[in-house]
Amino acid sequence: MTDFTDFWQRFDRRARFGLTLGAAVIVVATAVLGAWAFRTDYQVLFADLAPQDAATMTAELDQMKIAYRLSGGGNTILVPADMVYKTRLKLAGKELPLRGAVGFELFNNSEVGMTEFAQKINYQRALQGELTRTIQSLDEIQSVRVHLVLAEQALFKKSGTQPKASITIAVKPGKMLDPAQIQGIQRLVGAAVPDIKPYDVTILDQHGVALTRKNSGQGEETGGAVDGLDEKRAIESYLNKKVVEVLDRTFGAGQGIASVDVTLNHEHKKTTTESPLVSNSVDDNLPTGVVLREKQSTRESSHGGESSRAATGGGDASLLNREVEYQVGRRVEQVVSAAGAIQHVKIAVVVRASLDPAQLERLKDVVAMAAGISKERGDAVAVYSVDQMSTIPASDAVIPAAKAEPEAEAETGPGPKTASAKSVAGKSDFWQLLLAGALAVALLLFWRMTAPRPQARPLSEQERKKMLAQVNDWLHDAQHQSMEHN
Repeated sequence: MTDFTDFWQRFDRRARFGLTLGAAVIVVATAVLGAWAFRTDYQVLFADLAPQDAATMTAELDQMKIAYRLSGGGNTILVPADMVYKTRLKLAGKELPLRGAVGFELFNNSEVGMTEFAQKINYQRALQGELTRTIQSLDEIQSVRVHLVLAEQALFKKSGTQPKASITIAVKPGKMLDPAQIQGIQRLVGAAVPDIKPYDVTILDQHGVALTRKNSGQGEETGGAVDGLDEKRAIESYLNKKVVEVLDRTFGAGQGIASVDVTLNHEHKKTTTESPLVSNSVDDNLPTGVVLREKQSTRESSHGGESSRAATGGGDASLLNREVEYQVGRRVEQVVSAAGAIQHVKIAVVVRASLDPAQLERLKDVVAMAAGISKERGDAVAVYSVDQMSTIPASDAVIPAAKAEPEAEAETGPGPKTASAKSVAGKSDFWQLLLAGALAVALLLFWRMTAPRPQARPLSEQERKKMLAQVNDWLHDAQHQSMEHN
């Protein structure tokens, strides 16, 4: 201790402070490195969990005596790095009810004394849970709620209630479901639940907007673009894309524009044709058809004596009566025309290139073939170049004047009357111009009289002295110039 005291006394105050600070830094650095080297490395077990799923998993981890940590606001679970995969497999094997959905594992430990009503409720819950898990597997979907309305069935009773389903879907940010996926979900539910038809499945998004729309013609709900306006837009977009692709490949990108208008027929038609079947036999006199009744009777004949016996070869003569009743054959044919058939198609095309009439006609044929134009249906195609759209033909400009002159001659007659009519028209134009000029002058004077005038600002003392000095200089210069002139 004496040696350390002597050693410590050798240093001044600054050296002592530096030595103490260096020792403290070494101790803290050693402790930090030791804690970092011997710390437990935690890695992500599950991330982006819903609150109910995180609560279910943490409760299961507590029962399994596995240490864990929560991060990311409680939606991410961390476990030691050497336990990540093992714990994940154990949790997956337990079939936990994630997102509040339980599947058919609900019947793994079913009670013996369960009532029929409880079994029906559990079956409905299991069916809803399985559908939820299946729909949840889509990449665009974040969460799903499925509600089923099942019809009650008994041994001697059949319920008249039609089973239905309603689904609420929350889509991930930046994602969306296309009509084909919506129809796929409807068909999935319709195939998984007994007696549910796809159009009895209603799908809503997280904003409460129905993704399925009812077809007014049949009362069916299908996904996406099924109503008249959406179907019209879809067909017009499809045809416009085909025409623009032809124009771009022919003249270059952006060198032609096209507009397509489609008229759809939304009437549902059901035509029933009933016609009799024609005989296919060679001899039209032979009866054909379905045999309804056939009667045959045999009666011995007592007339004819020896001659009849001789004719029949010596045997007993008999009479044969046969009655056959046929049903006339008929064919019934029903033709159902679905709604949404194309009634008319009209296409307008404008190209930048300067084309002659022959080239425009060939381009018109190409566009008509690409869009499937049918003349029998009444479709129309119009193709023009920019030069034709920007210039007006001289014949169009001359026609109105040529038509106006005969009308004037019919009213005033030929000769001097036409000249007098022109002079009267010239005088009326002169007075109209004069009246318009007078009106413009009157408006200008009224504006000048009613316009606010700027008010003069009082001068300051310095500005007044400066202006007075400038006036004196002007007067002095004028007086001096007058004296020189004299």
